[in-house]
Order: sequence, then C-alpha cells, then structure tokens
Amino acid sequence: MRKLTPREAIARAYPGYDRTMADRLIAWLDACGYEIVEKDHDVSVAPSQPKGDERQASLVFEH
Repeated sequence: MRKLTPREAIARAYPGYDRTMADRLIAWLDACGYEIVEKDHDVSVAPSQPKGDERQASLVFEH
C-alpha cells in the first residue's frame, strides 16, 4: 500500500478528490497554529488507564 501525503489524504475526503480544497484546509490549519505531523507507529494505540486523581483531571487542548 502506498503512503499518501497529507494533501492527498485530505483531498480524498472531498468529492472529486478536490486537491484545491485540501490546500485551503491545510493553509487554514496552519494559520490557526496547527501542524500536520507524521504518525508515530511506535506508540501504543490505547493509552494506559489513569490512576487515582488522574481520572478527575480535565482535558486541556492547546495549539
């Protein structure tokens, strides 16, 4: 199986394999401070179970 670039992967989500829309989405994400990074295949798929007080922690998303 061939590896897709981020642009190709995003374009596949749009009708007609719209690369222009993919470019616009990537530019918008970049302008908002987000970055597309390579997936790390060495990381476990499921995170370990939180213990004790960690279960009470709220999620904080930073970009």
